[in-house]
Amino acid sequence: MASRFLRPSRIISVALVIGAALWIATGAFGPEGEEAAEAEASTAVAETAPVPIQKVAVADVEVVERRREAVLSCVTEAENRARAVARGAGVLIDLAINRGDKVSAGDLIATISDEGRSAALGQAEALLEQRLAEFEANRVLIERGDAPRNQLPALEAAVAAARAAVAAAQAEADRSLVKSPIDGVVDSVPAQLGQAVQIGMEVAEIVDPDPMLAVGAISESRRASVQAGQKAEIRFVDGFKVAGDVNFVGLSADVATRTYPVEATIANPDARIADGVTCEMAVELAAVEAAAIPRSALVFSDAGELGVRVADDGDVVQFVAIEIVNDGRENVWVSGIEGTARVIVVGQDFVKAGDKVEAVPATASNVVASESAS
Repeated sequence: MASRFLRPSRIISVALVIGAALWIATGAFGPEGEEAAEAEASTAVAETAPVPIQKVAVADVEVVERRREAVLSCVTEAENRARAVARGAGVLIDLAINRGDKVSAGDLIATISDEGRSAALGQAEALLEQRLAEFEANRVLIERGDAPRNQLPALEAAVAAARAAVAAAQAEADRSLVKSPIDGVVDSVPAQLGQAVQIGMEVAEIVDPDPMLAVGAISESRRASVQAGQKAEIRFVDGFKVAGDVNFVGLSADVATRTYPVEATIANPDARIADGVTCEMAVELAAVEAAAIPRSALVFSDAGELGVRVADDGDVVQFVAIEIVNDGRENVWVSGIEGTARVIVVGQDFVKAGDKVEAVPATASNVVASESAS
């Protein structure tokens, strides 16, 4: 019986079954096994193959002392401006000025109809003369003893009241005259000859062009850098520039914009600078250590920091955080770089900190090509 199970044919069959089972279980001899083997082989080759080095262009930059300035948008405004108004009611019977005329404080601008003011003044002056005559006559009698001395205070009070009445009448008569409140130039004349005017109505506006103010606003973050007494340069759209001095920095912020007012005084003796002209105020700040780099070299780190990528002495990329000191058209002055550095100006967007690179000197052509591509 045992010999029947140990026949060679049965043994071969069992061996074949066992081999097939092992082949199915491992898959080593199928297509999947071949693919796995190929993948392992390619991984091994990749691990042993050299990593290609990125070529970048670098520019040598050096830190120098850089003068800073805060640039504010502003508008000119006359420091002294006043309205000549009617102080009495009546009809405008004379207008002595025109727009553009130069006037001095106290110059007659217009005359309003009398409206009985002169007559009231004459009556007050006549009453004063009467009171003075009565005082003199009674004083003589009192000195001779023909009149009681206790009448003297009453006589003096009557004279004082008459003098006060004359002063009031004179002030009322002066209300017919409109005079310039300040030195300056007549900017507008809203009233017309023959027009009925009321108390407080504007007859003319006087503007003093010297000095002129440049009025702007500064943000919360930069307010501490600007103080009264600092020098400022006022620049106009036509290229004209004039020196000024900061005379005021506000303490209260505008509710809507959260900015603080800044004013600079400008000498304007020839009235070249007009009121209400848009301009730019550049306030000189303390100098700082800064370096000039191309604007295109600026990058952001993964954490959102503004900076540049540099190649160290071993040609390994490093990220350096920076702050902008002055913003120019082509180059940007920045702080944060120490000493000298090789700033990557071409290829900085394709490398990261820690990468090994091949650094070559930057040329005008490759920098322009990089800027055009970006």
